[in-house]
Amino acid sequence: MGDLRNQSKDGNIWLRSYGGSLDSFASGKLSGFDMGYSGIQFGGDKRISDVMPLYVGLYIGSTHASPDYSDGDGTARSDYMGMYASYMAHNGFYSDLVVKASRQKNSFHVLDSQNNGVNANGTANGLSISLEAGQRFNLTPTGYGFYIEPQTQLTYSHQNGMAMKASNGLNIHLNHYESLLGRASMILGYDITADNSQLNMYVKTGAIREFSGDTEYLLNNSREKYSFKGNGWNNGVGVSAQYNKQHTFYLEADYTQGNLFDQKQVNGGYRFSF
Repeated sequence: MGDLRNQSKDGNIWLRSYGGSLDSFASGKLSGFDMGYSGIQFGGDKRISDVMPLYVGLYIGSTHASPDYSDGDGTARSDYMGMYASYMAHNGFYSDLVVKASRQKNSFHVLDSQNNGVNANGTANGLSISLEAGQRFNLTPTGYGFYIEPQTQLTYSHQNGMAMKASNGLNIHLNHYESLLGRASMILGYDITADNSQLNMYVKTGAIREFSGDTEYLLNNSREKYSFKGNGWNNGVGVSAQYNKQHTFYLEADYTQGNLFDQKQVNGGYRFSF
């Protein structure tokens, strides 16, 4: 969210859309699984003091996904809302705190060993909290041109358990799921400024670590386990353009290669500053 709100004077309203895919799962249990997804977010924030560069805001969003199994497919939807606080110091330091509450709906249709169709659906609530911080260092005395920006982020997520009754009578229970995801990244960028407009181009790279990610599920009375714990490496490129100090557009593409799965994502957004 920091890119959408940078350099605002009093406050912002913003819109962000995204889409991507998850694939190349390493585990035998998920070797035939992949998923495409897309979503949209809308939010607004306000600077709370002329003295302190602190912004608080609210946002809502929705994500739709299409899981693809080796013997079937499904749908997934997450509707969410949240609040955030951002501190943006004049020396280039920033910090973002984001809280999100969500409601997930999942369904699937697969073929059993007798080639008969099996359906099920369920819902669950979730909660996440994220803390991100970074520092921009300009490499030129003018404050524009090349810069570097180290970043770090820690995100905790919790999803409640989910019970489903399949059309063939199978009782499915997904236990609650917890995630603790850490990220350490570095950005190299270049700023161009002319009159009241600005163009920012950058590349980024960083390491990602899932410290938790263990999950269990029951198929009738048969217990199964899976872990998403592991490492990944994220690389990306992006560009943002600001016009007349009020209108900002941005576009970013990134790719994460992990030891458990890979992720590709493109996201873009618009911000109006007032």
